[in-house]
Amino acid sequence: MPTSEPLNVAFVWHMHQPDYRAAHTGAFEMPWVRLHAIKDYLDMVQILADYPDIHATFNLVPCLVEQLEDYVAPGFRDVYWEHTLTPAEELTPAARVFVVERMCERPDHPRARSHPRYLELAEKRLAHLHLGWEGCSRVFTDEELRDLQMWFNLAWFDPEALSREPLRGLVDRGRGFTEADKQIISETQADLLARTLPAYSDAARRGQVELTTSPYYHPILPLLANSDAARISASDTLLPTRRFAHPEDAAEQIETALEKHEQVFGRRPSGMWCSEQAVGEDVIGLLLKAGLSWTISDEAVLSRSVSGSAPRRGAFLSESTSAPHPAAAQTFPYAPYRLKREQGEMAIVFRDHTLSDLIGFTYRSWGSRDAAGDLLRRLAELRTSLAGAPPGVAGPASSTLVTIALDGENAWEYYPRDGHDFLRYLYEGLSSDHSFRCVTVSEHLRESPPDRSLDWLHTGSWIGGDLRTWSGDKAHNTAWDLLHQARDLAASRRGPADPRSAAAWRHVLVAEGSDWFWWFGDHHHTELDHVWDRGFRLHLQEIYRCLGEPVPAGLLLPILEPSVAEKPAPPRGGISPIIDGLIDSLAEWDVAGRLVAELPSTMRPAGAVDVAEVRFGWRSGELCVLVAASHLASLTGLDVEIRVTDQSKTEDTVVGLALAESGRAEVSFVQGDNLSGEVQAAHEQVLEAVLPLAAPGNAAAGYARLAVRIVRGGVTEHAFHSAGLASIGWGGQ
Repeated sequence: MPTSEPLNVAFVWHMHQPDYRAAHTGAFEMPWVRLHAIKDYLDMVQILADYPDIHATFNLVPCLVEQLEDYVAPGFRDVYWEHTLTPAEELTPAARVFVVERMCERPDHPRARSHPRYLELAEKRLAHLHLGWEGCSRVFTDEELRDLQMWFNLAWFDPEALSREPLRGLVDRGRGFTEADKQIISETQADLLARTLPAYSDAARRGQVELTTSPYYHPILPLLANSDAARISASDTLLPTRRFAHPEDAAEQIETALEKHEQVFGRRPSGMWCSEQAVGEDVIGLLLKAGLSWTISDEAVLSRSVSGSAPRRGAFLSESTSAPHPAAAQTFPYAPYRLKREQGEMAIVFRDHTLSDLIGFTYRSWGSRDAAGDLLRRLAELRTSLAGAPPGVAGPASSTLVTIALDGENAWEYYPRDGHDFLRYLYEGLSSDHSFRCVTVSEHLRESPPDRSLDWLHTGSWIGGDLRTWSGDKAHNTAWDLLHQARDLAASRRGPADPRSAAAWRHVLVAEGSDWFWWFGDHHHTELDHVWDRGFRLHLQEIYRCLGEPVPAGLLLPILEPSVAEKPAPPRGGISPIIDGLIDSLAEWDVAGRLVAELPSTMRPAGAVDVAEVRFGWRSGELCVLVAASHLASLTGLDVEIRVTDQSKTEDTVVGLALAESGRAEVSFVQGDNLSGEVQAAHEQVLEAVLPLAAPGNAAAGYARLAVRIVRGGVTEHAFHSAGLASIGWGGQ
């Protein structure tokens, strides 16, 4: 590669959000499409307009595009926006809890730190978390709640939008907002949402941007085609009970994506970013059949395609020098490769893992100018190294392509000014230095068709070069088995012009999305794990409801085990369960709190029943408790001890329940004098119990702790508690 030749650089920005629309209502349960639109999606493409020499590729996942369209349509709102529009004085107790729990950042988050009033509210919330969510919400005045409603939304706006009127006036005022101020936010975000997709179309028309797509609901294509693919790079992977092998579903996810892209942007794309860059031989055949000309993956997939092992990060360059690594000729990531198969021929590019991750995870903690300068320096060093590479390694300059590919919205979460300054320093540096040329992937392929070939493509993703993130754990496999069962039913009833079967099939495709499986297993967890768990199961439940079939009991219980699920949570509102021991629907327990397991699985006796969860909530001042075993396994023969601590008293309230063979739950003992009536309990599929507790001695503090033990023959099999000194509240009001 002559030193006089520019280095070709391709930025590929991936824009994706899962389908946040509730399975049973279609309403948005999460606000992240809306909030990322006003923060990231529009400005990412608008910034480029100031740097016409910078060409880039944007990948827009169809289910994101569809949700952006919904937000522009009349009447579409998410639950968070509904809670914003509700006047602070009219918030119900449950709604006040929602605002305080869900609509406030941590004090250490940049969005809170950037705005004094928001930080003040975040610190107040932190200072009162020991009261539980209900108690915490009570310490906020109506004015503070209104300011919190405003700041949760206001802080998400792109910084340049915040610097202009009418938002600038709101930012400068900072506090004391009125209900009328919410209309300003509403109108501004509506304008930004409406301009987002047209901005991408315009950029594509002027030739500065290439638009690509992904499979419609972002499924992991190799696992749809054959779930055994999980073992290709990890032979010890635990597989689902039944092999999921439906390449026809993968093909449908691809084809419907191409159709949607053409409908919105006016032409079919040339390239496809397979979800999580998960590719393999089975996938290439499907892409070729769909008429696509290129795809993208990670350098770890390239390395394993050639040598069967993953490279070190940054493997092209030796760690001690700027010279190419000895194995670079075989696993050279800086050029497109040709995949010639029976179905046709297509190209694949491989991202530089190190450079991409520097933007995604490292530079966020740097100063913007320094971060951009470091990336430019690294690119310059790479150009020098390629120019001095031995014959047969780099090839001609025209064929060289450095691909930097990563999420185009999540990367900026912790950057100063949402990454604006970093991107402008970077784009300015690349524009002013003729050593670099920023191209779209298709531009490069047209000018320099691949002259390297891969005879075999490893099945793996951009995470470790394997598929472990979405398959192999117990929770993963339970989810795959439940999906398989529901899909079989939907496929058997699928017919033309049948709206019920069409609706059921859509839920199948949504449930095949990767994001559900991302949160199952041991790799990723958030405080909202239960929301993902429930959302996945609701889509499967809807398949049965659409087709007029009873919902299997296994879909009414969480997939995640207590030790894997989210942290213990207080109730989010009052509940009204029917105490019958049956699971007609867990909806009656949806806003209930959740206890955390304190007994490690390694300490449980052999043969212990697998308890899925213990929930609690308040029904008109009565404490309600639910104990459910995984997959509705029998609880018969167990004893359950429920212990409630009132800090103002020296003796706990303890109720013992014996789960008899007949299915009845009998009160075996009562300790303490804090019960105001008879204990109710029922045991059939689950245990449901109601304790009519008297008001605590210190009503302001409430009952401080709830603990539940599950015992067989005097031996404790499980123990759950409400965690530390966190209040379990009083009365649920």
